[in-house]
Amino acid sequence: MVSADNLNFDCLELIFAYISGNDLVSVSLVSRSFLAAVIPRLYRTLNFGLHQAKRYPSIMSPFAVVLAHCNLASHVRHIDIRAIPTVKYAPQPKFALDCSRALAICKNLASFTCTLDVLPSFLPSLQGKESLETLRFVGNLTTDQSEQLARITGLRDLTIDSSSWNVVDIFPRWMEALGPTLTSLSLHTIHTLSMEMLEIILPTLPRLARLHVINCPKVDHVAIIRVIQYTPDLESLAFTTFESSRPLPLVISPLPRLRHLALDTQYIATTANQPPAFWTTMINLTRAWSCPLKSLTLRLSDRITLSDSVIVNLVDSHHATLNHLAILNCTLTKESVARICGKCADLERFALSIPAKDSYEFAMAVAQAKRIHTVVEVGDLHANHTPRPPLSKLDIRTIMTHQPTIENIIADGRVWTAVRLPGFRQDDFDIRVAKKKLPSPNHWFMPPSSVF
Repeated sequence: MVSADNLNFDCLELIFAYISGNDLVSVSLVSRSFLAAVIPRLYRTLNFGLHQAKRYPSIMSPFAVVLAHCNLASHVRHIDIRAIPTVKYAPQPKFALDCSRALAICKNLASFTCTLDVLPSFLPSLQGKESLETLRFVGNLTTDQSEQLARITGLRDLTIDSSSWNVVDIFPRWMEALGPTLTSLSLHTIHTLSMEMLEIILPTLPRLARLHVINCPKVDHVAIIRVIQYTPDLESLAFTTFESSRPLPLVISPLPRLRHLALDTQYIATTANQPPAFWTTMINLTRAWSCPLKSLTLRLSDRITLSDSVIVNLVDSHHATLNHLAILNCTLTKESVARICGKCADLERFALSIPAKDSYEFAMAVAQAKRIHTVVEVGDLHANHTPRPPLSKLDIRTIMTHQPTIENIIADGRVWTAVRLPGFRQDDFDIRVAKKKLPSPNHWFMPPSSVF
């Protein structure tokens, strides 16, 4: 007789692939066979964040667990460190040592993320990781440490969240070594990065499909438009635009495969609330390239009400392909929301500032969408000048009633989920609310996973 306890091990692994978090821990306590099947998934990713750092050393870190049971190291594929315990503003020595030693024995590691300025402690342990494909770090390194970094090869996805000049100095040699494999490069807040350096390294990356250069003061939108001639196969592009009188190149290389575009615009709002002229220029370019743009993110440094003319141009250019749209730090008119939802038939996720005082008008506008399932409120409850009230349950119900395809509304640190049963009326549903999980581990300008 077949029971849950004597199911084939492979079957159990397939079942447990649909379980995550604390549920995996609960399943592991059922029986020895369940524990054996859960362990590969339970230790596939080692996360360490602020919640764990505050409780350390009263709780055991996942790295100490792996050191105590070295057989678990073979299952570790991803390590993600977002916080570390400190002693007098310095990393806690025991934690840092455990983490470094555990990292050294995880021979099958595929990705390593550390958003803190502590990479030198882990550099020796990252050497010789043949399976390592994804690396994200803060790179304030010395010359010798930069040389160690340059010996890490075989990467497919590289994100640098700021770095010293020493790291930028090794870019030509390091990128040439990464050329056969690197497909995604994200450079964030690197003050010494220049257009001349990009002109050196980009020709050595023939497989590059994603390029993101954000908040690098010496690399403006004119520089990016110039260097994309070296990356004709880009599918994702993100960059910062600055107010500049520099002219764009007369000849601009097309990006016919572009599917995700993110523009981070450093902009001083005028009394007339004029939108950045480069937005219109870039939308016209993508239209001329006939690229299948599925995801678009626009962000301003100063909040304005975006004119309907920008939205008309955007919708007319990409209504047939747009799937994800995020308008950050801008207010849209109800006419613009209605045009977006009515014309973009494939729109599934819409991130914008929802007018809490006029939720009915917003509900009427979003009701025109065909496939939208997620709406994300990106306004700031505590904005300096015009703080807005949070969305109430009545506001949420009004929006979900008028647009029955909406499954989730993410707003004010909460996730509102519509629970609809087959055969019931459009307005007959329950709403569940849960605290929003931790912010996305990716930068705001990164493409949604569903786009690729």
